[in-house]
Amino acid sequence: IDLQNGSVVSLLYYTNQKDEVTFKAPTGSGKTHMMADFMDRTIAADEDVIFIVSSLSKGDLAKQNFEKFEEYVHNKDFLHINPFMISSETSGENRLFIPTDHNVYVLPRDLYKDKSKLKQGALADFLIAVTSPKPLGLGKKIYVIKDECHIATSNLDSVKDKYFTKVFIFSATPKLSRGRRPDVELKEEDAIQAHLIKKVEYQDENE
Repeated sequence: IDLQNGSVVSLLYYTNQKDEVTFKAPTGSGKTHMMADFMDRTIAADEDVIFIVSSLSKGDLAKQNFEKFEEYVHNKDFLHINPFMISSETSGENRLFIPTDHNVYVLPRDLYKDKSKLKQGALADFLIAVTSPKPLGLGKKIYVIKDECHIATSNLDSVKDKYFTKVFIFSATPKLSRGRRPDVELKEEDAIQAHLIKKVEYQDENE
């Protein structure tokens, strides 16, 4: 749809202008589809980019995103993304391992916390292997997408400067400092007019 395509084009523009980009779009407007489209076009233009999509694991948002990405690949909607779901499940005391042959990694935010197997080396090993210059590493750039991560993501932010080239915030309600506007916004009234959604209702922010 034109409205979604215009948002993706704007995201690609700001990718070349800034290292942190905020995208605001109302729930139900196809945010996951636009995210996949944006990643697909970015990787098509630069195969040295890989994405980590950090999503709230409450409500299984990460799993929903991953299943959507797999569906898009299966349907051949997008030809360049190759998704992988990072999990903390290993048998017994086996060391957690993250393969390096994908280009989109979905990370449930709550997995990356103190004393988790992921925090105890697996993610660091992966980041080092991916970003280290060739021939020792893959020489890739990591772009992080924070999907609806309003709650502090300080654990992931702690490695941002060392490993991440760019950060993208995708949210229906991004937390912005006073006077700052989203870099890209799919407006509610436009989404309603385009029949992407019927209406927007605001609840107490704790709901």
